[in-house]
Formats: sequence, structure tokens, C-alpha cells
Amino acid sequence: MTDQHTAPVIGSTGDAGIVTVRCAGDLDLGCAPRMRQALLAAVRDCARGVVADLSAATYCDSLIFSVLLETHRAARARGVPWALAADRVTVARPLAILGLDGLLPLYEDLDAAVTALGGEPATRAC
Repeated sequence: MTDQHTAPVIGSTGDAGIVTVRCAGDLDLGCAPRMRQALLAAVRDCARGVVADLSAATYCDSLIFSVLLETHRAARARGVPWALAADRVTVARPLAILGLDGLLPLYEDLDAAVTALGGEPATRAC
């Protein structure tokens, strides 16, 4: 049996004041600091809204869930709307098992998350 890992990719884009932080691949200890910095920087900069797009995550460990909780607390403290777009199996199911799906603003895809923040769904890939 081979062990396949997908290297994490983290990047940010902004459209109409909404910052989308895309995190793809295996999300774990190695990428958590960059993900945390990207999400909290968007919140600190008082974006009109912040979306954490984890819809292309292939693995997500518990440290990433801590980053999402920290983002949630920071966004609430600053009054910045935020949303989480996540795949049902990789991210949403573990969040449900942990009981965090009722706390975090979780959406099934990026378009739904952006729309929830009052933005327009993406019309192009960034």
C-alpha cells in the first residue's frame, strides 16, 4: 500500500472586499502557521468578509480546526463576517463529529460561502 500525500497550497485572493484564503492539499502542522497568518491578516485588515476555502483539502488535522476556531473568535471580535467552504468528507464531517459544525459558519462550496457574505459567486478561477 502506498501512502499518498498532497502538498498543501495556501493562497489569497480578493474580490469586492471579500478575501478568500484557499487552502488545498493535506492541511496539517506544516501549513497551519501560514494558514493562520493568512486568515488572521485578512480579519485584522478588516476585509468586508473572509472566506476560508477548504473545498480542495485532501486531509485536515486537528490543528487546522484550532486555526478555524481562532479565526472565528477573531472575526467575531472585530465584527468581520466570515465563512468556511468545506468538502463534506474531508472537513465538514470531522467538524460535525467534534460538534463544531453548529458554531462555525460552514457552507458546502465556495459560491455558497461568498454568497452568504453578500458577495457574488466566483465567475473565474484565480
